[in-house]
Amino acid sequence: MKRKYDWRRVKSHRPYTIATLAALYGVDPATVRAWIKAGLSCAVISQTRPIILEGAKVKAWMKAREKAKKQPCAPDEMYCVKCKVPRKIAKGSFQTKPTNAEKLTVKGDCKTCGLTLHGFNIAANLHALKARYDPKGAND
Repeated sequence: MKRKYDWRRVKSHRPYTIATLAALYGVDPATVRAWIKAGLSCAVISQTRPIILEGAKVKAWMKAREKAKKQPCAPDEMYCVKCKVPRKIAKGSFQTKPTNAEKLTVKGDCKTCGLTLHGFNIAANLHALKARYDPKGAND
């Protein structure tokens, strides 16, 4: 089941019926009706059948919906896939591994569930990363 829909597929200048919008995203028309109940009603041009939706407003609603789902991490956090929220890493679990001459893979265990968290950064930031995640290791 797909939960992320690309808002760029909707054309701003084009009107959509429930059936055409459902076909565009490969979902059931009931899903589009649920979107209308969840806030897409601002895009409805005509309440008579067939219900017509304004493309620009559909696009804006889908873009805002996607943006609302994002959870940015604080500088000392990484996203935990198991907890589904940004989490701090456990003390003593910070590790870095060079990917190439310029990039690093940063690892650490989630403080809450223990899952290994992964992040990516550049080698120039190594000292700052050590100071942020592992204050004892910053002087090495």
